Amino acid sequence: MKKRPSARLIVLNTDGRVLLFRYAFPDHAFWATPGGALDDGETFEQAAQRELLEETGFTQPVGADVHQRRVEFVGPDGEWVDAEEHYFLVRPATTELDTSRWEEEEAGIIQDHAWLSAEQIEALTEPVFPETFAELVRDLTSDGGR
Repeated sequence: MKKRPSARLIVLNTDGRVLLFRYAFPDHAFWATPGGALDDGETFEQAAQRELLEETGFTQPVGADVHQRRVEFVGPDGEWVDAEEHYFLVRPATTELDTSRWEEEEAGIIQDHAWLSAEQIEALTEPVFPETFAELVRDLTSDGGR
C-alpha cells in the first residue's frame, strides 16, 4: 500500500461557497477539493501553499489546518493508497481561477469546477470527498466558524 500524505484546500468565497473540482475517469467521476500530495521534504502547509498556486492561481497565504482525515482507497492506477489528508482554509478575494499551471494529468482528469453551497454539495449526484464535506462547509460558514 502506497502512503500519500496530502494537503487539500477548502477555498471559501465571500458568498459562503466552496470550490470543488470534478474529477472524471473512464469508469467513475467524483467531486473533491483542490490539493495534492506533498513533495519530498515539504510540510503540509508548504504543500497547501504550492497546490493553491498551481491549481487555482491564488497567491494569498493559506489559513488554518481545519480538518484532517486518514482514508484508504484504490487510486486511478489500481494501487491501494493510504492517504493522510490535511485541509487548509483559504478565503480568496476573487473566484476567477488561473489553471495555466496545471500539469497535463490534471488537465486531463479535472473536467469541471463549481463554487457550491453546502446544500448544493448535498444535491450532487456524484460522490464528494471527503464524504462529510457539506457538514464541514456548514461549520465553517456558521457564525462560530468565521
